[in-house]
Amino acid sequence: MKSSNLSCIFIGALATAFLDFPCRANVPTPPPAPPVPAGYCSTIDNELQSYLNAFNQTLGNPAPYPTLQVAQLQMADSNAGPAISGPNYLASVMVQAQTLKAMGFKALKVEVAFPVLYAPFFGGQAAMQPYLTFYQQLAQSIKGMGLKLVVENNVLLSTGTEVGWPNVAAYYQTLSWTNFLAARATMAGTVAQYMQPDYLVLSEEPDNEAVNAFQPNLNNPVYAAAMISGEIIAARAASLTSKLGAGFGTWMGPYSPNGLLDFITSYMTLPLDYLDMHIYPINTEYNGQSNFLQNALTIASSAAAALKPVAISESWAWKMENAEFNVVVPDTFRARSTFGFWAPLDTYFIQTMETLANYTRMLYLTTEGANYLLAYQTYGGTTANGGAANCTCTTMSCSNGDINAQENTLADNAGKTPSFTTTGVAYNSLLVSPPDKTPPTAPSKLSGTAGYNSATLSWTAGTDQVGVAGYNIYRCSPAPCTGVWVANSAATNYYDYSLSDGTKYQYTVQAFDMANNLSPMSNTITLTTALNTPPGPPNSLMATAVSSSEIDLSWSPPVGNPPLGRYEVYRGSSCSALALLVTLTGTTTTYRNRNLHSSTTYCYGVKAYEQSLVSPMSNTSSATTLK
Repeated sequence: MKSSNLSCIFIGALATAFLDFPCRANVPTPPPAPPVPAGYCSTIDNELQSYLNAFNQTLGNPAPYPTLQVAQLQMADSNAGPAISGPNYLASVMVQAQTLKAMGFKALKVEVAFPVLYAPFFGGQAAMQPYLTFYQQLAQSIKGMGLKLVVENNVLLSTGTEVGWPNVAAYYQTLSWTNFLAARATMAGTVAQYMQPDYLVLSEEPDNEAVNAFQPNLNNPVYAAAMISGEIIAARAASLTSKLGAGFGTWMGPYSPNGLLDFITSYMTLPLDYLDMHIYPINTEYNGQSNFLQNALTIASSAAAALKPVAISESWAWKMENAEFNVVVPDTFRARSTFGFWAPLDTYFIQTMETLANYTRMLYLTTEGANYLLAYQTYGGTTANGGAANCTCTTMSCSNGDINAQENTLADNAGKTPSFTTTGVAYNSLLVSPPDKTPPTAPSKLSGTAGYNSATLSWTAGTDQVGVAGYNIYRCSPAPCTGVWVANSAATNYYDYSLSDGTKYQYTVQAFDMANNLSPMSNTITLTTALNTPPGPPNSLMATAVSSSEIDLSWSPPVGNPPLGRYEVYRGSSCSALALLVTLTGTTTTYRNRNLHSSTTYCYGVKAYEQSLVSPMSNTSSATTLK
């Protein structure tokens, strides 16, 4: 049997650079955040800390309010591109969903952006159907987990490293304003009908939608409101239960014409259930006249005056100075956010958003930075590679696209394990209070199949009052034996690829939550891997004549005594001309050959079989019957 320590050392050597694989059972304790590098990174950190400090002084210490806590389901974002319709994609997304539920989130937000559920974009309903099926099944699965669903219906990105659709920009440019209005309304109705979300954001960031969709009319609050009005009519016709909202980023300039206050005024004339907002930059801009955090309070107070609540469907602190606003591209801020030294700032931002939610009696609050709750990257900015001057570069790349793509991969792998950053652990303590002390129920119906050097396991999930974070996999050999931990899995299946062929293994599984409460063990199963190499030859064949008509045979099993299906005994008048005499069970090592001729010499050989694999012939042995 391979020990778990050896497996962990081997995997960990690879994982240190790539996956941060946990070399222990349950949720591993994340390493502490490194210090903020001296230089430009530190300048940004100090500036953002000061803005959060000032905003918290404004908010004070409001009483707790039961704001719905929402996590972004990153993998289900429609900007991922055509991959979302893949045959196994939903299962991967649901692993991430389960990980976020285990953290304590009560709802998930899915970004379903126009025109990903609009048939003409694909050339017809049949081509769109796989995407519609994915999102319909996703919505049903999320609700089946007992979670609320928030859907954000904005527009697909057409610029930047996160663009996942090769033809979206060209398609946007084929749409007139009139066509765009009708198309947006149609898709809003489709989302409402087939996903039936608890909350549906019909439009967000009109300034960015105008750029990405090539629709400059969206920069005018009157036109933007007209588009949302059409969406409201279509969505209401398709769903009577979804709460409808729309909103803008808090970074919009305040002044007329077409400023934040103008958009608020226009949106207040619509029959919306709430106003939504996005918070990314937390700086002060427009010659010091606009504080992006204070703009959140402006939106909230305007909504309250109209007796409407507010919500946040996206929030994370972009790592930037004032001078970089509207100068540096968003991809840079996303790439900067991946570094582990930001963890204390990220935690402070999350705490500030929680205080804002209490202060404004917020409907729901969404954390956009779900990736950073699961994994960070190592900063590698130096003077030589240019990263120190703008606070970018990992140890492997200075490309924003590479950094953002690697962050997605790291977060996906961390969620499968699962493991969390210090930010994720801190957020969990905010979401689950008092601490969870109730263990999950045991996984059940553990089953599996074995190949030559691998085994595939599956089981029925345990349950937990917050959420099951993952499962400990225990294995030992030869059965019966006491299992040793070999791996964690956030999914209810596991592929064990490190086995020996022709060997019996015993497995059991145990559930754990983020507080490392452990369930009882599952049922135990035993699997035997198939032989990939033939057994060795039987040994020490001995033929002994005992009468004029009988010769007795005995032999030893092949070296290692592997499990065998059968033996075949061969006989002939010459050792060079043997023919099959008899087939015996794999546990038989003797045979009495009777009804022979007297004073006759016979030669014997034996072969061992397992499945379709056959050993070489044993040594041959001859004997002559008595007179």
